[in-house]
Amino acid sequence: PQKRAAVVNWAVELGLSGCSKIGWPGVIVVEGLESNVSLYVELLSKLRWKNLTVRGEQTVMGRPGEHLDHLRAFPKGFQEFGVHSMPEFAKLVRSVGLDELLQTLFKRYPPQT
Repeated sequence: PQKRAAVVNWAVELGLSGCSKIGWPGVIVVEGLESNVSLYVELLSKLRWKNLTVRGEQTVMGRPGEHLDHLRAFPKGFQEFGVHSMPEFAKLVRSVGLDELLQTLFKRYPPQT
């Protein structure tokens, strides 16, 4: 329970949006300011995990003066999915246009151009 709370609470505290799926495989997808995402990954890496790997990253550049909330794919906030909720987790990630990123979670990478 402590790790689960940290995953959600740190995301919220850092102003990140996204979701997690607990259990095996455990998966976390977040978005926000690059510096906050980096800090989030650093904090998570200090917890006890059997394995923690960043499998995919995307960077979106906004126009000058454009607010972060206008660039978000996910609704503001963070959602946790249960152990048997991979279909629901995947549906949310796909619904916000991040199917390619979702595929990297399963080690399916787009062809290099």
